[in-house]
Amino acid sequence: MPRQLLLFCVAVALAELAHAVETNGIDFDDIDDPLAEQPVFLQIDRAFAFSSRLHVGEGGTEEIIARWDMPEGYYLYRQGFGADAERGLTLGELTIPPGEMRTDEYFGESEVYLGRVEVVAPVLSRSAESATVRFSYQGCAERGFCYPPAERTVTFRFAQVPPVRWQGGILAAGGVLLLAALWAVRAIRSRRAVR
Repeated sequence: MPRQLLLFCVAVALAELAHAVETNGIDFDDIDDPLAEQPVFLQIDRAFAFSSRLHVGEGGTEEIIARWDMPEGYYLYRQGFGADAERGLTLGELTIPPGEMRTDEYFGESEVYLGRVEVVAPVLSRSAESATVRFSYQGCAERGFCYPPAERTVTFRFAQVPPVRWQGGILAAGGVLLLAALWAVRAIRSRRAVR
């Protein structure tokens, strides 16, 4: 008897459901399938793999190169790039290559970078053997997820003596030390010659 009652209740429920579908036009394709695969987004460090290096060019000019590698389906915004150095290091304006223009649902018309991008920060002056630089960036996944702004901090080690550079007619710190050493050697030689 309980089995027959259960079957009767199921039959009535199915009949009511069929009637509701017929009269209300329910489209079962519009109902979210909880078992359907949801998009999976990469962790930010995998979506935007960051690396950096110090490059010393001809004439001793130094620049810091920051690089981001992105898998297919991820991109970075031009306006998201930034670099801040701690005291003792002065960076010039970032050199950012041209990107691809795209209409973005979050930021409208935006310049973005896909695959790989390198941003260059010229070192204008420094007064320490090492310094920390904080790089900032922001990007999105094409499947509709935007990451919050992110930062990566890197410490760079420079040569023992800062490079000699003329700044406004005065030698930079490394040049002053070099001139002081040469003056001291000359003074010692002069004393020996007098004796």
